Amino acid sequence: MYSTVGNKISSIRKELGITQQELADRIGLNRPSLVKIENSQRAISLDEGEAISKALGISLETLLSEEKEEDVSQSFVKAFKSRGMNQNNIDEIAKYELLFDAFITQEQIYRGE
Repeated sequence: MYSTVGNKISSIRKELGITQQELADRIGLNRPSLVKIENSQRAISLDEGEAISKALGISLETLLSEEKEEDVSQSFVKAFKSRGMNQNNIDEIAKYELLFDAFITQEQIYRGE
């Protein structure tokens, strides 16, 4: 998943005319770390995901959603909303998804996969 996130960060950053250094400064990272994220060489933490989405002016859910899964994602959002969940609840679920993906990525790195 983080390869999609990295590509999305890079694309949106470029669309907004923000340099890597500017984005790195806004989110409190050094530029080499941001480069690794954009090049899918490093996963992002929950805090970094929140900071990046805020700096890019998008929701955390948008940052985490994969384009090919957009229809499925929207179906889940509609299902959650029909059960009384609001956007804040859905954003919380997206945060847990990011955290879970980070743990999986770290485990894969540890195993050398």
